[in-house]
Amino acid sequence: LNESPAAAANEPYLVVSMADHRLWYKQGKEVLFEAPVATGSGKEFVGGAAGQWRFETPRGRLVVKGKDENPAWVPPDWHYVEMAHKKGLGIVHLSPGQSIQSGDGVITTQGGEVVRRYSNGTTVSLGEGKEGKEIVAGGNIVVPPYGTRARRYLGVMGTRRLELGDGYGIHGTDHPESIGQSVSHGCVRMRNEDIEKLYPLVPVGTPVY
Repeated sequence: LNESPAAAANEPYLVVSMADHRLWYKQGKEVLFEAPVATGSGKEFVGGAAGQWRFETPRGRLVVKGKDENPAWVPPDWHYVEMAHKKGLGIVHLSPGQSIQSGDGVITTQGGEVVRRYSNGTTVSLGEGKEGKEIVAGGNIVVPPYGTRARRYLGVMGTRRLELGDGYGIHGTDHPESIGQSVSHGCVRMRNEDIEKLYPLVPVGTPVY
């Protein structure tokens, strides 16, 4: 890392150490900012027919592709499979326009929302997603379609995110007690107060090692 191209060009760059659970923002040999982080657990999760995933922080050279404040998390399919395993439930994917029977009515989509439509014609939006409060129908967790509000969780990623592409990022957390451990599904987590200091310093295009 000493001879990284960014160091040679004297451009600032980010370094994340999985072993030390630390992040450094450097220019040449000078450390501009340093903070503890949480990184990927490295665990493998097998969801039967749903597939299998390994929760690792990506290695090598990445680039900050975007930045957002108060970011929403759009959970990948593994999140719903994991929650179903934890709760002993099945899993069912809701396609746009499809209806799933649920008690006195159906769960379906309407205007970018996942809604519950009762047999008397009343329609209620199921709103934004919340961790641990997934939509359940007939003993199954319902996986909302991408692009619906139910597939957006607010607050999970803290107050700021530096996007690294492919769903990975460096972001805040609503679980500060996890910092310093290998616990995430691959993202690099920081305390909100740390990412808020780092965020304005780091331009889009910054290399991340």
